[in-house]
Amino acid sequence: MEHIENNNLLKVGIVVDDIEKALKAYCGLFGLAMPEIQTPDPNSVQEHTDNSYTWYRGEYITARTKFANLQMGPVTVELMEPFDEPNPWNEFKQKHGPGVHFITFTVNGFQQHINFLEGQGIPLAHKGEYGSGRYGYFDTESLLGVVLGLQELGPKQD
Repeated sequence: MEHIENNNLLKVGIVVDDIEKALKAYCGLFGLAMPEIQTPDPNSVQEHTDNSYTWYRGEYITARTKFANLQMGPVTVELMEPFDEPNPWNEFKQKHGPGVHFITFTVNGFQQHINFLEGQGIPLAHKGEYGSGRYGYFDTESLLGVVLGLQELGPKQD
């Protein structure tokens, strides 16, 4: 592999302080219908399996955030209000405040892409599996000015 196979931006992830307020602003400015806010149960404990897990900086965690997706042309804007617990979105918010956290591209061959980026000296910081797909975030803030995200949809290609 010589490069990431896809350069079509799929998603931009934005960490916000108040998801309801941010959604109202986006929807009002762009004339969009208000999407549903996904809110995980704050008392749930995530069971980690081969097909459903969240791994963050070497540990399996319960990563929870309120989120909503806005479809803006071919790009999804994902707004996230993180729970106050160890997770990548809360870490970003504590370090930078609200703002653009990640950009994501869809790839085939998820593990192959992880191996490629790590071979380039770009470490994987966070990955997750959610049954119908998987995603990973890489430590690229100092290199790219934003966290690079890759996702693979459907059955594992590895």
